[in-house]
Amino acid sequence: MRFESVSGYIEFVARDRKRDQKSKTNRAADLSTKETLLEQNLKLETKGYVYHPNFVEFTLGAVFGLLQNDYKQEIGGVPTTSSDDGEVLEFDLEADFFKKKKYPGSIFARRDRAIEPRPFQPSLEVTTTTYGFNWQYVDETTPTSMQFFDSEVNLDPVGGNEGSGYQHNTEFRFETAYNFSDTNRLSLRYSFRSVQEQPFELDYDVNEIKLGHKWHFGAHRQHRLDSELQYFKQVGTFNIDRLRWREILRMEHSDALRSWYVLEVLDRQQGSLAGVEPIDERSYSLTGTLEHEIYESLVTQLTVFGQRQEFGRGLTIERLGFTTNLDYRKKNRWGTLLSNYQFRVRAETRDGGTRQNEVLDERHTFADPAPILLSNTVVNSGSIRITDEERTTEYRAGRDYTLSVVGDRTEIRRVPSGLIADGQTVLIDYVFTIGGDFDLDTVSHRFMIRQNFDFGLSPYYRYLWQDQELDPKKAAGVTPEDIRSHLFGLEYVRGGLRLQAEYEKHDSTISPFDSMRLSASYTHRFKFGGTGSLRGRWTDITYDDPINRDTTFFSVEGRYRQAIKRNLVFEGAVLYREEEDSLSGNDRGVEAEFALEWYVRDTEMRMTYEYGSYDDRFSQNEYSAVWIQVRRNF
Repeated sequence: MRFESVSGYIEFVARDRKRDQKSKTNRAADLSTKETLLEQNLKLETKGYVYHPNFVEFTLGAVFGLLQNDYKQEIGGVPTTSSDDGEVLEFDLEADFFKKKKYPGSIFARRDRAIEPRPFQPSLEVTTTTYGFNWQYVDETTPTSMQFFDSEVNLDPVGGNEGSGYQHNTEFRFETAYNFSDTNRLSLRYSFRSVQEQPFELDYDVNEIKLGHKWHFGAHRQHRLDSELQYFKQVGTFNIDRLRWREILRMEHSDALRSWYVLEVLDRQQGSLAGVEPIDERSYSLTGTLEHEIYESLVTQLTVFGQRQEFGRGLTIERLGFTTNLDYRKKNRWGTLLSNYQFRVRAETRDGGTRQNEVLDERHTFADPAPILLSNTVVNSGSIRITDEERTTEYRAGRDYTLSVVGDRTEIRRVPSGLIADGQTVLIDYVFTIGGDFDLDTVSHRFMIRQNFDFGLSPYYRYLWQDQELDPKKAAGVTPEDIRSHLFGLEYVRGGLRLQAEYEKHDSTISPFDSMRLSASYTHRFKFGGTGSLRGRWTDITYDDPINRDTTFFSVEGRYRQAIKRNLVFEGAVLYREEEDSLSGNDRGVEAEFALEWYVRDTEMRMTYEYGSYDDRFSQNEYSAVWIQVRRNF
């Protein structure tokens, strides 16, 4: 065994966070928190090989240290405190075997830590321990691989009385293939996965087998047929048993004419976490698309589709329809003209009554001022549960988010002073109703035209027309929507400058509104080494009957980065936002962040300061945070 080098660092990290919330409705809900974290770490790292680098080559590293924390919380004038000392241990081992052979492999074992701050809660120490291996058999005829990993994630609040969380995932995957020729390939994949999570009480095992075949045929091997048979079985907290067969045929009739077809048959049984009746479904679908390049600048598409779903208790859903699409792109003396037209017809028939279905972990990202719109209609509002991506924090309706039902759709808006941040991705579970006895026919037209002038100006227009017919007229749980929407826009881009203005007139039988949106951004690099950017947005939306809501949103953000010296860098950012809403009230807030990085030979220093202040109808909030890191490399 030979070690080629040894390196590492000594590090000191300090974090201090303060947050204060004054309730406008209940003084007993006043809340303040203060948290201080100190870390002292030592890292050692080396790399080397055994006998020869092509036999075994490895890297090995470890971090040793201490973590001290102090947490103070006051709710309604009642204070509580907690403090603790803990050890820090991280490691990273990876070894590669037989890199130059036909059967290379690697093993790894690593433990990583991260401190994640949370509003009005103690920071979360996330410790992830993972180990496993990878192996390949490199062969043109029968390429084969195996992967295994086991991951444990411990979620420990560094202070307070909150319980710990736990996530354990084990996965094994085996893949192989047999290449009969360059145009004929058979593949097989088997995977096993085991999942355990606390405190959300998940515990299940998954086995999945997928058999696939790819075949290129035709005089020039221009056509392709992809076949796939998949079996998926999950057993545990909730069971899933699914068998799916899929055929995809792609045809190249000429340089200008193509077509493709998709056939899918699905049989599944799925349990529930919400206590609703398990799902028993068989589905058959067929889609065909024909694409023709009439000219180099004009492409047309015709898609025809059909689907039949059969559920338990006799519920059936049938969908038939077609879509035509024309894309036009043409260079002209002023720039480029872009245009698109789409015509769509869809007929849906439901027969056999209604039943409830469940959705788990539907992923959405909040982006002010727009609300989240759930993917399914007729949602049971009381069944909605929203958590962060790690499923460690469950958010509260009314305090972290608000719900509104528009027709048969459900919208979710975040409360700015709650625990959900702008730009944050969340997971949503809910129960919705499917079925009913009705026919729903939908006809729609979409049209877009845009001229991109060479000097940076781009005017554009979009039109949407939709007509829905429901039979019977008052079918339970279904709200047909007729739409007439016009959008006029203007965009100008020149260097680092971008300006955009849009006006939309959206007439709808469910959610009619008028909207004006303005945005501007500018980025500039100064001769003395600094880079600055400024971005602003203004949106005004007026909803007509039956909602009757006025919303005005304004935000401005500035960022600046300056290399004071080659080894000294400053960054700063300030964000101001303000929203006026005739239903939910007004809110405004400001965020600021400043950072300094300093490098002197083998010494690094980083310092960050954050400040924020928010005021909405619920409360007044103020927070600050300081983060300091000093590291000496050797």
